[in-house]
Order: sequence, then C-alpha cells, then structure tokens
Amino acid sequence: MCCVLQQSGAKYVTMSVIYKLTLSLFALSLMVFGIYGTYQLRAESQNLRDEVEQETRLLAYSLLVSVENALRDEQTEDVQALLQQIDRLRPSIDVRIYIRNRNVIRSAAEGLAWPEQVEHTLFQTTLEGERKEFYFPAEDPDFLVVSLPFGKDSGAIPPGNLALVRSLQKMRADLSDMKTYIAVSFFSFILFITLLCFFLGQIYISRPLRELRQAMLAFGNGKEPPKPLPVNGSDELASVRQEFNRMTTQLFSAHCRLETETQQRRQLQRALQNADKMITIGQLSAGLAHEIGSPLQILNGRARALANGGDDPGEVRRIANILVDQTDRITRIVQRLMEFAPRHPAEPVPCDVIQTVAEVIDMLGFEARRQGVTMTYTHPETLPLGMINKDGVQQIVLNLLSNALAAIVGQGEIGIDLAQESIAYADKPVTALRLTVRDTGTGIAPEHLPHLFEPYFTTRGKQGGTGLGLSVVKTLVTEMGGTVAAETAAGKGSRFIVHLPWKNPL
Repeated sequence: MCCVLQQSGAKYVTMSVIYKLTLSLFALSLMVFGIYGTYQLRAESQNLRDEVEQETRLLAYSLLVSVENALRDEQTEDVQALLQQIDRLRPSIDVRIYIRNRNVIRSAAEGLAWPEQVEHTLFQTTLEGERKEFYFPAEDPDFLVVSLPFGKDSGAIPPGNLALVRSLQKMRADLSDMKTYIAVSFFSFILFITLLCFFLGQIYISRPLRELRQAMLAFGNGKEPPKPLPVNGSDELASVRQEFNRMTTQLFSAHCRLETETQQRRQLQRALQNADKMITIGQLSAGLAHEIGSPLQILNGRARALANGGDDPGEVRRIANILVDQTDRITRIVQRLMEFAPRHPAEPVPCDVIQTVAEVIDMLGFEARRQGVTMTYTHPETLPLGMINKDGVQQIVLNLLSNALAAIVGQGEIGIDLAQESIAYADKPVTALRLTVRDTGTGIAPEHLPHLFEPYFTTRGKQGGTGLGLSVVKTLVTEMGGTVAAETAAGKGSRFIVHLPWKNPL
C-alpha cells in the first residue's frame, strides 16, 4: 500500500510496507548468501587444490618408482618412453628427470612452457637432494611443481630428482565454473524468495492495509455510521481490524455526543450572552427612562401651549420645531435600545468599526455623565471597512465599559482607544483590530486576576453583579479568533486589551 501525503502544497510519497519488507528481505538474503557463497567458494577452491595436490603427489611417487627401476637397469630409453606416454595421456603434466651431473631426461613431446625460474629452482633442488613442492608463481599460480629425490642412499643409480610440473588451467576453469554455478544458484534462490515474499505480502499485508486505509478515509469524510470491516482469521491484522471496528463505533458515538453537547453549549453561551445583555440594559434603564422623560415633559408643555393659544404662526412654527427635535431625540434613544436587543448570531459583515464603537459610547454617555465620569474616545481618522461580527463587537465594548463604570467610585475617567496593528496568529503576522479600555477605578486584586473571565465570578454581588460580563467578553473574543488580556494595579485602575483578526471585505 502506497500513500501520498500532502502538506502546505507539497507532496510526499511514502514507500509502501510491502516494498520495504521485500527490499529488506532481498538485502538480507543477498548479504547472508553472499557471505555463505564466499565461504563455500573458498572451501571448494581449497578442496579442489587439495585434490590436485594429492593426485599430483601420488602420480609423482608412482613415476618415481618406475624411473628408479628403469635407471637401475640402465634403461634410459624406457624412461623417455614413459615420459612421452605421460605427455600424451596427460597434456597438462610434464615430467623431467634431473641428474646431479647436470643431465636432464625429458620427453620430446612436452606441451608446457617451463619458466626459467622453475628450471633454476629444480636444478638447485637436485643439487641439494631435497624434496620440494611449490606453486608458481606464489600469487595466482599457473603451475604446481613437485620435485622428489632418488638414488640418494643407493650407489646403484645416480642421484637426482624427478620433477613433475602440472598446469593449473583446468583447475582454474573448474573454479570459474563453480563460481558461476554458485552465483547463479544463489541469485535465483534470492530472486525466487523475494518475489514470493512480494506476492504473499500483497495478499496478506498490503491488501488488508489498503482496505483499512480506505475505511479510515471513509470514516473521516462520512457522516453515517461506518460499515464494519470483515474479520477473517486470527492473526495480527485480523486483530487490528477487530479493534478498528470497535474504535470506529466508539468514535462515532462519541462524535454524535460531542456534536449534541457542542450545540447545547453554543445555545447556552448565546443564552448567557443575551441574559447578560438584558441585565446590562436593565441596569441602565433607570437612566434611560430619565433621559426619555426629559423630552416627554418638554413635548407635554409645548403641546399644552399649542392647545391654549395657537394664533401666532411664528410661535406655532417654533413650538413645532421643538416638538420635532424632542421626538427625534426619543427616537434615537429607542433605536439604541433596539440595537442592543437580543438577536440571532450575526455573521461577519462589512462594518465601520469606528462608528460601531461610537454607538455604544453614545449609549452609555448619559450614565457616565450621571456618575461624573469622563469618557474619551481615541481612534484613527478613518479605518477601512472590515469583515467582523458587529453585534459581538458592540457587546464586548458594552460589557467592558459597564465594568469600567462600575469600578469607578465618584468621579473618574474612562479611555477607549481603537487602532489597527499587526499580531502573530498561527505563527504568521496578520492585521488585527486593537481595542483598549482603561479606567481610573479601584483596580483588581491580584488573587482575583486568574478567575477574572470565569462565568459567575464577581466581586460586586451585593451591587447586582452577575459575573457574566467578562465571561461573555472572553467567549465572544475567542469565537472571533482573537485574544483578551487584563492589566491592573490596585487602586490605580485597570486596562483591558482586545485583539481581533481583521479581514478585508471580498
């Protein structure tokens, strides 16, 4: 089974298991049989050399007896006839009789070219009356030479040596044939074993693994319960298939439970966000009611003035303009409330972030003035439209500003800063929106910082705090792929920094 992996636009081809096993077996067999073949060849070569030496030595001793008898009877012609007969029967062997008086008896039908160094050595051996056996040359020899002395202790025949020179060309040819035979036999056996391993591996390893991979891909891409793989036999692959069937069944069940739990969690988070929004709006309702009550009183008074006397057209127009201004004011206040009413989750849309944040600040402006808190909004002159969840951004700003207002005792200041900068996201620099909200309130105790974004954690329980505001902020920021961090100093206020990835409209 061969797999192709693709990552970051590049393809990586991996060698299949069966090819790895086949190549490994081929390499191992080649190494083992190579070592064994080398050893076997050396052993056969040594055995063949021993046989040649033994045969040559036996022939030399047999001829020595015949030559001694012929020389004892002074039948030199018989010796020459014997040497010629040997040359005819065994062309690879030449025999000479060296006498110490420098006489040499040889056959006229010699078929070998005796090297001068061999002849010199044989003459020297004859003079010394020694038995000698050697190969010539010593490395990669062409001849086997055997020299046997005779007549050394007998006065009946002149002393000398029988020299037998044997050509090793036939032995070399036999060794070459044996080497070829061993190499062909071993290579054929290795090839047969390798092919057998390949075909058996395709049947018993590659095919089951391919089916297992296809089942994995089908399970990863499908939404239906996986079909169990057939389990045949009791080997390791059958056990793997059985475990795979059990695992896929459990994973599919766990996946279904996770999907259900995820939907429930999202619904719960959305419900908490809506509840937090309504709680925040409820806490602001008193101030908003007063803000709406003021123009209503003006409307009531001007309407009564019109009812009591409307003879002067100029006065009527002036009062009518006042009525229009005050009704527009009430309309704006009601629209602000409606904009923050619970809605369905918003998808990212092209949004003017500067205006989106300004609407929230305007919404909380009366409450800030009532508490004596000054809100300062700093932002670039213009920002390009960004694809962002407008409703989510407004709720983040609303919750952070509400917390800042609650943290200030008496008069104070809240600063809202909006900017565009680059941050690291997934190890890559991306453009992001940075929202900073700082206040001059009481700050946050160090022991409370680790729990700041936990649901229902609050230090203002007696003042009506629910512990949902910052938790909702954390949830919304995470859903948008951003980050939120808090910095504080006890008694000197706090600062919240939010980073949200910035996407340009298509």
